Amino acid sequence: MRTRSKIGIGCLGIILALAGVVAWYVFNREPRPIVVAEPGALGERIVMGDVPANFYPGAGGGPRPGILLLGGSEGGLKESRNVLARQLAEQGYSVLYPGYYATSETNRSFHKVPLETFDRSLDWLSTRENIDSARLGVIGHSKGGEAALLVASRHPELRAVIAAMPSDVVWQGFDFDAFDMSQFGSSWTANSEELPYVAYVDLPWSDWMSEGAGALTKMYEESWKARALHPGSSIPVEEIAAPTLLICGGQDTIWPSCTMARAAEDRAQNATLLAYPDAGHWGFGPASELDENDASSLGRMGGTAETDRAAREDQWPQILEFLDAQLDGGEN
Repeated sequence: MRTRSKIGIGCLGIILALAGVVAWYVFNREPRPIVVAEPGALGERIVMGDVPANFYPGAGGGPRPGILLLGGSEGGLKESRNVLARQLAEQGYSVLYPGYYATSETNRSFHKVPLETFDRSLDWLSTRENIDSARLGVIGHSKGGEAALLVASRHPELRAVIAAMPSDVVWQGFDFDAFDMSQFGSSWTANSEELPYVAYVDLPWSDWMSEGAGALTKMYEESWKARALHPGSSIPVEEIAAPTLLICGGQDTIWPSCTMARAAEDRAQNATLLAYPDAGHWGFGPASELDENDASSLGRMGGTAETDRAAREDQWPQILEFLDAQLDGGEN
């Protein structure tokens, strides 16, 4: 009996200690900073209503092809995405990079983001002087990949779609600074109505403690497997008219991007998948001239810095070839 009591007291002590750690984490950690990076000398700050965006005109003469560039759950406007936009602009593509969430305290949560934000962005591109409205495409990474597929399913005029580390379903919203995600509905709205979404399943505390960084991926995997319980949550990729390039990393520790990319490929009319078995979530984008934060993120969300960089080096010329073929070329 004494041994059992000691074991019971010991377990209780561990539970209380863990509860104390969780309580400290919830109430004492600093909120994620809001970052709205300036476009730099080669770009221009655009404001569409309450949405700031960075615009980079494409190099070359005559009307240029236009690209809508969508960042992911990092939110705001980040220098790493500015770098990608500048490199595309150097190739002759005029790029609009909107900060569609986490640009102020009022839109800090990834919750009920209106898809009309992207509609207005495409309208802005199509009416911009020196942009050819008949040659528009969209590129998105992570949650931006989820958005890119949604946007493309709503805009048959688009001629090229690139979705990296994407989702083939609409997900529940979230906030990095919130402990309880049950308060959030859909990530997206259209016409002020929430899009049907896949809700997060509850993992037991033991999984979060034992899985470490892999617990997040497991949560997404288990939630995705239950997607049939959420009718209408699948993104209608079969309605996307434009050729679509999907990119994923097999070691992604944010969510199962290759599983979801393959599911999207299976349903799409005209999709090509570049799957990198050893790359992580950050294995997308240019391989050179990275900003400090971008370079330090390599390998931090699955894979290694070397495998993420190798994936980027392999895919970058294929991205440019794809855009050249679908948008009739950037720089001659």
